Amino acid sequence: MWRKLGRSITFIFAAVGLLSVIVVTTPVAEYLARPLRLEPELRPAEAIVVLGGGAFGDDVPSLSSLARAVYGYTLYHARYAPRLLLSGGRAVAGSSREALAMKRLLEGVGAQPSGLQTEDRSTRTYSNATESARILQPQGVKQILLVSDPNHMLRAKLTFEKAGFTVYPAPIPWDRLSEKWSLLSVGRVGLLHRVLYEYGGIVLYWWRGWL
Repeated sequence: MWRKLGRSITFIFAAVGLLSVIVVTTPVAEYLARPLRLEPELRPAEAIVVLGGGAFGDDVPSLSSLARAVYGYTLYHARYAPRLLLSGGRAVAGSSREALAMKRLLEGVGAQPSGLQTEDRSTRTYSNATESARILQPQGVKQILLVSDPNHMLRAKLTFEKAGFTVYPAPIPWDRLSEKWSLLSVGRVGLLHRVLYEYGGIVLYWWRGWL
């Protein structure tokens, strides 16, 4: 029995090792990410919606939220839309509200608060969409530029369309590192994790009727 158990453990470790080598040394993660990454459709809209990507407990946005907020404000400053909605509550217990952390960041670098709105009740992409609809649709907003990470763009677009918006994808343009990774880049492991998370999210949202 112990010999059989030992063989099973050895097989599991060998399989995990082989899978790790495949992920690190081949572009499988990049190939899986391609269907998730929608081409940007930067055109005039009635609002820009920026989805939060995390915040720390001291009201400091995560790197993802920072990049999304700055890119969304860049589009707003370029007059793609007359209003900018920052969306996101506490995604993790003990963290700050993402929308308020992003707003504080933008106001700290000189953004005028008149065109900024916040939605700080949502905790996932589905509630980002429903809460944004609750705020924007009474204002007559139907067409939005949607800002998020490239790998999150497909699920976000489908979810906001389900909420009644016409969505123009505006993925942040800095996530191009995969094209420059070396053959042995361990960054592919993190990319694969994010990609598999998104595919799982799409299946879950489809099953729940959220997209």
